[in-house]
Amino acid sequence: MIDDPTILVPIDVSDLEEPALELVNLLGPLRIVVMGYYPVPDQAAPEQIRDEFEDEAKDALEESVRRFAETGADIESVLVFTRDRTQSVDRIANEYDCDAVLVPGHVESLNHILVSMKDEQNMFRVLEVVALVMQAGDPEVTLYHAESIKKGSAKSELYLRGATDWLAERGLARERITWKEPTAETQQSDLLDLAESHDFVVIGESEPGVRERVLGEMPTRIHDRTAKPVLVVRKER
Repeated sequence: MIDDPTILVPIDVSDLEEPALELVNLLGPLRIVVMGYYPVPDQAAPEQIRDEFEDEAKDALEESVRRFAETGADIESVLVFTRDRTQSVDRIANEYDCDAVLVPGHVESLNHILVSMKDEQNMFRVLEVVALVMQAGDPEVTLYHAESIKKGSAKSELYLRGATDWLAERGLARERITWKEPTAETQQSDLLDLAESHDFVVIGESEPGVRERVLGEMPTRIHDRTAKPVLVVRKER
């Protein structure tokens, strides 16, 4: 159970585009770790880039931290110079015991939330984060069960009905919760299409592999295609 979730927010301090105010307000009540990262070109030495741009990077990071701090958030920050953003996100998420990682994106409102669930173990962690971060508003929530093909339609419907009941018991209006089951032919395209028609996506972490870390293939594809913010809820460590 996640009683007090910690959210990691990676921000590129070399080309700063501050998180939208809606995201700042959404995350404000939570514990936040802002990871300011400065990309290091392959041909450059990290120490050289740090020496040249550290002051500029610190100023950019402090400005982002200030926006979150104004909401009263419990906030920490860390600055990294890195050639591999994904590897750094994974390392910082572990160091700070983060429950979820935000992929910032463009958002004008937070009225329509897409929640993609996979296995039963991580489903309730995803729902716990959804219930906590949605306390500030009354959004429409679409539940998507990405494992329905493997589990079978009856099992999938049981999961989705259970998730609906769980969220309704925690104050989300039942009429504002719908669900979607993919077919074998449309599983990935359905999720991408749904993401385009929603303001914000919450998704469970994929099973980690050698290169598949917190920011796995599907969250990256969603963000690259839609530019929408994606919150990746990590599996319990």
